[in-house]
Amino acid sequence: KRHKEMTLNLIVPVGEIRFVLFDDRRGSITQFQEVKLSNDNYCRLTVPPMIWVGFQGLSDGGSMLLNIANIEHDPYEVVRKNLEKIEFNWSN
Repeated sequence: KRHKEMTLNLIVPVGEIRFVLFDDRRGSITQFQEVKLSNDNYCRLTVPPMIWVGFQGLSDGGSMLLNIANIEHDPYEVVRKNLEKIEFNWSN
């Protein structure tokens, strides 16, 4: 998870990336949301505060991810969660 005030704005100008958003907040109706961004689906994905996000590059030639966050990056504020703790099938 990120700082409770941070909002991510993700863009993929090169290649294709699959994003998986995981909402483990109490009372959440949608636990997982999957979004693919690429040149064919060129748009901005906004990830609100308190949502987990993982991503996977899908292009053989590599991909580029641009994140325009609303606050300055602080490497010490990041909380990581082991993928085994989140029940999502990344092989699909």
